[in-house]
Amino acid sequence: MSSSSALAAEAAPPSALRWAVLPWSFFIGENVLLSHNRASIIALCGGDEQSYHALYNALSTAACASLGFGYFFRVAGAPPLRHVSVAAVGGSFVLQAVGLAGLFQALPRVQLPLASEPAHGERAEPAAASKAGAAARQWVIRCPMDFKGESASPAVTSPDGLHGLHRVSRHPMLWSLAAVGLGGALAVPSAPQAVWLLGPAAMALLGGAHIDYRHRRGEGGTLSAETERVTSLLPFAAMAAGAQAEGALGSLQALARELKVENAVLGVLLAARRGGWPAWDGLASKTPIECSFYKSQRPLLVFKNILKRKKNALFLNMKHCTPSPPPDGFPAVLR
Repeated sequence: MSSSSALAAEAAPPSALRWAVLPWSFFIGENVLLSHNRASIIALCGGDEQSYHALYNALSTAACASLGFGYFFRVAGAPPLRHVSVAAVGGSFVLQAVGLAGLFQALPRVQLPLASEPAHGERAEPAAASKAGAAARQWVIRCPMDFKGESASPAVTSPDGLHGLHRVSRHPMLWSLAAVGLGGALAVPSAPQAVWLLGPAAMALLGGAHIDYRHRRGEGGTLSAETERVTSLLPFAAMAAGAQAEGALGSLQALARELKVENAVLGVLLAARRGGWPAWDGLASKTPIECSFYKSQRPLLVFKNILKRKKNALFLNMKHCTPSPPPDGFPAVLR
């Protein structure tokens, strides 16, 4: 058996699969268990809430550290490698565009730094503006980010009191991050890496359900029966069912009006840019799947090289990642 066939047939090391699953299990488990048993833990600490928060923060820090270490040093690029179809790449873009557009809604509204506004002292009457023409307006320089926030937006007018991404789900940021992870899982050739990228979706589903459970009981928040009726845990479920006052189509139109469109566009552009790293020597002669593999690994490996102070090396000498340019014996599974 040739070396390329042996690499293609190599199974995922048990350690890679463990590091793909166990850190997420630890992260989700400690969040759910500690928040669910908050009162009991505080009682065991003698009623000291600071001790509870110290324990919670310490375990969360350890869980996040295990997630980062597992991804960057045990999971990313680990075999077995799989074929990534064009359809999978397209689905990855759609999911990551939706997810990043959602995450960018948490930022201040993005705006063009140069804008045309009515001149000082001029009235903004349409008739006057048409008569005065260009003289009635002036160019002004603005901050690229509008830190006035939602105060500059129209007031919430929905009878349900819903606005923006809260129409989509009760936990929009969790599901936005989940969409980014699911998109990545579709596109990466490494199977263990794809498993790790499913973690945010598991957190959104299990963590979101537990938050709802606690809020129904008045712990850490509230979830009334009416709010639960017009919203959903799963994205777009309540909107598709027509549970909101505007109906299915009306709620979708309201969502489009309420979103920070400029922020969403930036998220879509970032999703389109993902993986588009400049070509380097030897890459042009390879197949698109091979190119996508090396492009997806390049930022990760450069980061690892920086940590190991290998300033002049682009790729590490790893058993699942060959030096650049790729040799002729690249894993056949990617062809």
